[in-house]
This record gives sequence, structure tokens and C-alpha cells, in this order.
Amino acid sequence: MKPNNFSEHGKWPKKTLLAPSVSGILVGLSGCGSDNDNDDVVIDGPPEFAPATIFVASNSASDNNVRVRDEDLGLQNTYTTGANEGVLINQAGSLVQAGDLGSTGNLVTACSAATRMSGDASYEITGANTTFANPKGIATIASDGLVVVANNGASTLLLMGAAAAGNVGPVATVALTANAWDLVYDDASDRLFVAQVDGTIAVFDAFSADRGVGGANRTFSVVDGDGEASVNMHGIDYDAESDRLVIGDVGVASSADDGKLYVINDASVADGEVTAATTFKGPNTRLGNPVDLQLDGTDVRIAEKANGGGAILVYQNIFSRAGGDVAADLVLDTPAPESLAVVPDADPAPGVTDIVDPATAYQVLTTSNPATGSATSGQLFTNARTLAAAPQLAFDTGLGSIENVTLDRDGNAYITFDDGTTANSGIAVIGALGARDGFDANQDRTITGANTRLMSPKGIELADDLGLMIVAENGGAEMLVFSACASGNATPVVVSTGGVAPWESDYDPSGDTLYVALTNGTVAAYDDFSQDMGASGPDRTITPAVGGTAFSAPTNIHGIRYDQASDTLILADVGAGGADNDGALETILMASTANGVTNVGKRIANTGDGTDVTGLGNPVDIAFDGQDLYVAEKINGQIQIWRNFLTDASLVNNAAPSDIVAATAPESIVLMPE
Repeated sequence: MKPNNFSEHGKWPKKTLLAPSVSGILVGLSGCGSDNDNDDVVIDGPPEFAPATIFVASNSASDNNVRVRDEDLGLQNTYTTGANEGVLINQAGSLVQAGDLGSTGNLVTACSAATRMSGDASYEITGANTTFANPKGIATIASDGLVVVANNGASTLLLMGAAAAGNVGPVATVALTANAWDLVYDDASDRLFVAQVDGTIAVFDAFSADRGVGGANRTFSVVDGDGEASVNMHGIDYDAESDRLVIGDVGVASSADDGKLYVINDASVADGEVTAATTFKGPNTRLGNPVDLQLDGTDVRIAEKANGGGAILVYQNIFSRAGGDVAADLVLDTPAPESLAVVPDADPAPGVTDIVDPATAYQVLTTSNPATGSATSGQLFTNARTLAAAPQLAFDTGLGSIENVTLDRDGNAYITFDDGTTANSGIAVIGALGARDGFDANQDRTITGANTRLMSPKGIELADDLGLMIVAENGGAEMLVFSACASGNATPVVVSTGGVAPWESDYDPSGDTLYVALTNGTVAAYDDFSQDMGASGPDRTITPAVGGTAFSAPTNIHGIRYDQASDTLILADVGAGGADNDGALETILMASTANGVTNVGKRIANTGDGTDVTGLGNPVDIAFDGQDLYVAEKINGQIQIWRNFLTDASLVNNAAPSDIVAATAPESIVLMPE
């Protein structure tokens, strides 16, 4: 029930750009600030908490809501997901929740966790193939694209594909000696701790590496300072820095006053019977059934399900207190809390098309698409950022023709494909692309079908904080906007491009503007994009020019990136598709206000004097790290790098790239964070 690695990876922000719901895709606030829950916060001396967003899932016959709260437990939002058990928030800002409401159970992923409404887009794993049996707590292994499920009714752990949807089976099943309720994974040590209802903790070392083969490496139980043994372990969380576990023991489930909270030192080597360093118990604690808990620094928030109808209990400085029969520092009475997740407030990691720091560690990821059905048309390749060696095969989708690729903050890839017919075009979502080598229906999903309107999709862009993917539908001459949680035959919001075929887009989160590269040589700009989804068409149309005169045909803009730091658009113009020497790279300065015929800031192109060194024929896509520009040059079979692209005054007119490496018909290029 834990969001993992938020101390090491970027977090989505507490205050995000909000928008009204549009056809169930965009998100909006529902019930924010309402007090219709009759919740009563009791504070004995107002404690101070670090800014955070708290997600609390209730589970009773009459209440399966997820409530979103601030660090002081003030209500911000309420919604349902169709599930009712363990929750976590992944690095892409989606809420993942297990459920046992249906005949087989489910695992739901719901985008825009903080601001969504009930009914907004989500995808789920459900059906007989899942082998779900009363699933409870969950943890994520983002690097492998997996969600680990405590399959309480079958004494197993199930490793499910985080990007998968439908009636799919587990990637792996791990047998346990007792039923599990909750679990926590430490990425740095590759160690999994599993709380079991027989009063023990199962510990798996090298869990991601061997996926639990052979069972737990060791198991331990707990005794408190009075010699009382642990009975029924439920909530669990781990502080890697101090190597401490915090565990909730519900005792006898039917009892509302025998719960305990343990602190375990040296948790990574705990074995056999261990004595708790600290134990909280007694009537003042209100611990009866502490079914889940979450650490935030040295503060612990506890989902107490039984005592008084349910409450959130918050203890501060949990590692420096003596324990005993001590009341919580903050108490919130709330209906039957089953699970909770805490997300500390922090700036989010940039999306891959918004990277502005060249110090970012990354590889260069490209697609290859020489022709539909060719040997390399479904493959992706990686290069070191230096382009010092030939591209290396990274992943084979098995699809006949892939076009554009982008990545979300969890490392999942979103890939457009076009096999030549409407029935065989769509979007493939590949979980944890960097850790795998081929498409697997148990880990990945596709978006395809008549409702999608996907006939010839090209560029795909993620507006990460809006939970949206934006697709340039070239054949239909329109932009299509899907939830990042879309699956199957999903229906998009359609954004008009005035009947001009688009090729690619880039969303600027700082200015809330979508820039679209059009094949007639112009750029369509949609301002306040999250507010109206481009309902009235482009707000501005930018036509690149020199000396006030637009460039003569053929002009055909494909690649596009917006640099927030300098307010500059970088454009790649392929010119005539069949020509190998008429491509160009251009910039538009002060792009956020540019409109109409606009002189370019710089232009690199063949000057026509017979000495062309640019290598630009069909620059179909570009990637930018805030300093260096990478170009997928398709017709000449190159990946190019232009170092210090914006600031090097010599990179104009008939200039040569800083370095190149040969590549087979590169179609798309993106930076892949390491």
C-alpha cells in the first residue's frame, strides 16, 4: 500500500494545473472542501506537518470512497475508483487500487489521483486469469513495471503488469506460508517485507532479481516489552535510512481495543523472534484494527478501521518516542479507512519532452521505421548521449510499423503504430520499457479500434500533470486527446487543426500551451489548453519567415520542441518528403506570444551552392536537453547531435552537425532518463 521511491524520483506536485472534466478525460475537483463526511478533526496542541497529499480509501458496506486530504487531514476531494482495498500513488501521479468487490477482484489504475472525479478514465486488470483472491495491500516495482499484490485469499503474492489491462495473468506468483495483508518494497536494497496475518513478517532479499523463487529468505515475529507476541500483522512501512520497520498489529480482528504499533530496529536482518524497540498500545492510543500505515519522514499516519467506526491516527517523531498508552497527536474520525498513501509535496520530475537540464542522465531512444512490415519497423534502439557507437536494439514491439515514442515518469513507453489500415493502427503502452525486450500482453496494453479514430497516428505527447496523451492523427488531419489511462477502444477528445494534417506536438506545462507542428509549414498554438482543450481551434498560427516573408513551398514541419527557459520553439522542416537535402532546423523566439508570419531566430539549411554539409533531408523528429539538440534524420539514415544548439552562433545556414551516427530510417527520437 505504499508509493515507493518518492525520495529518489520526482514527485507530482500538490498544486497542479486543474481543468474541468471533458468527456471523462480531463480532471476536476469533486467535493473539494466539503464537510458532508461529518469528519471531526481533534487536535491536542496543533502539530505541524510537512506539506503532503494524503489519500485515504474507505471500505465498508456503504462507503468505498477515496478521500484526498492535505497534511492536516483537511478534505480536498472525494471519488470512487471501482476498487476498495490497498492504494498507492505511482510516479506518474496515478492512483492504483486493489479491490475485491467483484467475483474475481481487480486492480485499477486511475489517472490524476489528486484531482480526478468518479468516472474519469481508468484501466483495470480483472477476470479469472488474474487468480485474484481477496487482494489487499499493494506495492510497486517501477523499474520492472510491476505491482506486487498481497493475494490474501490464496497465501500468495502476485506480480502484475502495471501497464496491463483486461483479463491477464500474473507475471509471477510467489507462494507464502501464511496469508499476506500488506507489503513494502525497498528499491535500493531490492528487499520486500510482507506483513502476514499469522503475526509474522516474511522477508525477501533480491526480490526483483529472482521474483521470490524459493520463498522468503527469512521470517520473524515480534514480542513487545511486556513479552506479548504479535498476532495479526497488517499495515507496514519501511524507513531505509534508519533500517526501521513500523508495523500495525490488529490482534483479534473482532476486538476494537487490542491493536498495537511496533517499531523494529535493524529490520533488514531481523530473523526469528525480535523484540520491538517501541510499542504503542492501550485505550488512549485508539489502536484496535490498524489495517494500514504510512511513514512520512518520522511521522506515521495510521488507518484505524475498527475503533470508534474508523479514524486516521497520526503520531509524530515515531522513532524518538517511548511508546506506551499514548494518544495520537492528530485524530480524524472517518468511515472505515482501509488503506492510505502519503505523497510529500515536491516539484515533479520534468516530462521527457520538457527536460531543460543537460546534467540529466539519459540515453537517446529512437524508433526505426523503414517500411511497414520490414525487419526493423517495430523496433526501438538506444544510443549513448555521445553517439559514440551504433544504435543498440532495446525493444521489439512485434508490431508491423511503429511511429513515434514518448515516456512517462514511471518509464512506461507510449508508442504509436500504423500498419496501414484503420483496424491495425493505435497506441501501444509498454510497461518499464528499459527493463524488458518484447511486448507481453500480461504487462502491456493497446489502444485501438473504431472509436479511437486512429488511422495514421504520428507524434505522441504526454501532458504529465494533466494525465493526458495527445496524438497527432495525420490521416484524419486532427489532434486526438486521450487519458493516459486509456485502454482498448477508447474515445478521444478531438481537437481541430483546421483540416491541416499534423505531425507532432509539444505541450508547455508552464504556459499551458500546446504547440502542434503542421505539414503545411505552420505551427498551431492552443493557449489555455487545459481549460478548453482547443475547442475553438488554434488560438494562434505561427508561420516561419525570413525578412517578413514566409518560406516558399515545400515546407513541412515535423519535429517540434518548446524550450521553456528561453521561450523558444525549435522546429524541424522536412521540406519535400522525397528530397534528401532540403530539410531545415529553425527557431521561433518569444514563442509564447508569436502569431502570424514570424521571422525565425536562426535557420540551418542547405544554401543551394553545392556544398551542403547539414545532412538535413528529412529531419522527422527532434529531442532537446536544454543545451544539445538531437535529430532523427530519416532519409539520410542518421542520428545527429547539434551541441549548444541555441547558443552557438556558428550553427546557422550551411552548418554541419557536431556528430552523427548511422541509423536505419530513424522515425522518432526522445531522451530516456536513466
